[in-house]
Amino acid sequence: MITRFAEQGRYDIGAAGLHWLIAVLLFAEIYVGWTFGDMDRGAVRDLWFDWHKSVGITILILSLARLGWRIVNPPPPLPARTPRWERVVAGLSHFGFYMIMIGLPLTGWAAVSTGRAALTSDMMSLAGGLSWPLLPGLPRGLHEPMEGVHEVLVKVTYVLVVLHVSAALKHQFLDRGRMAGRMWPFPRR
Repeated sequence: MITRFAEQGRYDIGAAGLHWLIAVLLFAEIYVGWTFGDMDRGAVRDLWFDWHKSVGITILILSLARLGWRIVNPPPPLPARTPRWERVVAGLSHFGFYMIMIGLPLTGWAAVSTGRAALTSDMMSLAGGLSWPLLPGLPRGLHEPMEGVHEVLVKVTYVLVVLHVSAALKHQFLDRGRMAGRMWPFPRR
């Protein structure tokens, strides 16, 4: 389904809204992760960890919604004169972000599901007294590998965010070409 946004070479309102909501949550998640990661074990750290899990699950749900939205509402095509290398990098970047936005929460969820919480419950605690089911049937031996993969994906996230933001700023303020303004709130050129 082609919308007037795609005809203008812009992402539609649904895609843009999910993009920015997930971006804000991703930066919040990075902050929360850094904060609780350096704390000594105890009630305050547990509270921050509950927020980390809550934001992670929210990012997972919104990312799956965004992926579904993208399937039903394909993104606008890249401008015809976009060099092949930029097309490849853009495709890899988008693929990488979906892998991160889904893989990070899943590996975190798997790590919690194979950690100490799984010894006493089939639920994990979230912020505000909420709970979420642990992934069933995972062996405890996966705990350390899942934590390791989670940490690697965090580092990949930093690289992808820097590349993505740098590319967006380059297109918007240096190139000022047809790639600029594809995502709200940047003006269309």
